[in-house]
Amino acid sequence: MAGDIWLGDLATALALAAPGDRERRRTIAALLGFAPRGGGASREPGPDAAPAGLSPAREEETVAVREAPAAPAPADPAADAAGGPGAAGAAGPAAPVAAARLLTPVAVEPLPVREWRAAALPVAGPVRRGTPPPYEPLLARRSSAAMVQTAVARVVDDGEPDIPRIVRRLARGHALARLPLRPVATLRFGAQILVDLGVGMEPFARDQGELVAQIRAVVGREHTRARYFEDSPLRGVGEEGRWSWGPYTPPTRGTRVLVLSDLGTGGPVAHPRRSGREEWAELTRRLGRAGCRVTAFVPCPPHRLPAWAAELMDIVPWDRHTTVGQVTRRLRTPDRY
Repeated sequence: MAGDIWLGDLATALALAAPGDRERRRTIAALLGFAPRGGGASREPGPDAAPAGLSPAREEETVAVREAPAAPAPADPAADAAGGPGAAGAAGPAAPVAAARLLTPVAVEPLPVREWRAAALPVAGPVRRGTPPPYEPLLARRSSAAMVQTAVARVVDDGEPDIPRIVRRLARGHALARLPLRPVATLRFGAQILVDLGVGMEPFARDQGELVAQIRAVVGREHTRARYFEDSPLRGVGEEGRWSWGPYTPPTRGTRVLVLSDLGTGGPVAHPRRSGREEWAELTRRLGRAGCRVTAFVPCPPHRLPAWAAELMDIVPWDRHTTVGQVTRRLRTPDRY
């Protein structure tokens, strides 16, 4: 390069302005700084010599161009027409070499052939889904009926005459205004089921349905009434969709009320409709005045429940490890009618 003029500029100028005129080519090369500016004939440059009259930087560039590996270049009419000593020493070798370095295509080597030794995968067929595991309710199947009967049953003096009590009263000279009878457990008072449909009980929706069906099978469909609510029965209950919900009214005297709820302990931490102690205390007061007792089936460990829950109602852990003995111990002293 001489200043801002490149070898490509020289080749372009020669091809456009002097395709066949040797003197004009020499003049153009001299004007661009690629030929001697003297008027005499230039000497024939040697194989390693730079053109005369060039600056040191130009000489180094020319030598570097000549030392570059020669490559076949496309036919150049301007280069074929040049034959003088000055043109051959300046413009002739430089332009074709530069063009060859820029336009020489890169050889494409064929990729090696690889042989796969691993066996091909079988053709994809229809997806076969495995059989899902059988559903297991929260209460053990072998003892769920006995646990339901223990939780719903009422103890009443309605059995056979209590002979020992009769003899003791007569021996003391007391009149028998009422014949003493033996206490027996009965299911004739029926049960009312309050099913919580709140956010915290959504994972146990199927278990709620299973337990409701189990209670109806043990107590009898005609003696069982299911009511649905969300978070608290005092906010409205009903037998069907939410559109039919209304104020809660206690059942008839002696009916066991079973609550299937988490008592406000489940669901998101920031749940705005979470129930609390005040609502459940008011519910138990209403049921107590109506002569009904409350038993709650809670699907969480007892240590996660607040202390007030066990003070207000009977708590039955709704878990597969719950036994009939645990249900009996957790129930308070049964009422007598």
